[in-house]
Amino acid sequence: MSALLASLLSDIPRLTGLAIALLAALVALAAYWRRERPSAYAGMHRANVPVPRAAAHRDSPTVKVPAPQRMDRLRRIYRLAPGDHVDVAENHPVPGVTVPRFRIFLKGVLRLDDGSVAAHIRVDFGGSAVSCGPLVEETAFNEFVLPRAARDEARNCVFHYQEHGDSLDFMRIKLRGLDMDADIAEIDVLQVSERWPAAG
Repeated sequence: MSALLASLLSDIPRLTGLAIALLAALVALAAYWRRERPSAYAGMHRANVPVPRAAAHRDSPTVKVPAPQRMDRLRRIYRLAPGDHVDVAENHPVPGVTVPRFRIFLKGVLRLDDGSVAAHIRVDFGGSAVSCGPLVEETAFNEFVLPRAARDEARNCVFHYQEHGDSLDFMRIKLRGLDMDADIAEIDVLQVSERWPAAG
């Protein structure tokens, strides 16, 4: 009897493992059986949900708009040296108006204390004040120290948007890259203007 008891005591870990494995197999089998078997209540109170149709312009990057609505989009990359400027929007010949519609002036290329690089720009936007993200430093009215754009471009760009009665204008400037050896800044400019028909 003591030999049988000793043999049984030495096999307890194996028997416990076998019991746990059988119990896990039963739980897995019950879960599978319950998932595969349809419920008695399936489909009894199902609401009629319309199936959404596919988008009409799935492959198109633009949206079709009514004929009187107009959307203009301009995106360009400008390479500027310190002291250079670019007129993004051409000036209208209005007598007595000397303020540029949309001009970007590169004042300099900077190396910051943390080792990163930035561009010092001035933006003339028809006399309007433009805004900037929290990573951009505004040094004076419409003058900015613009760091290189990262993935979170809303935080390190200069932008302006304005809604009129029948239009919306949006502008965004970000620094795409800097060549410190040649003192050249690549500035990425996006300008969108949308006009829609007046309600009437």
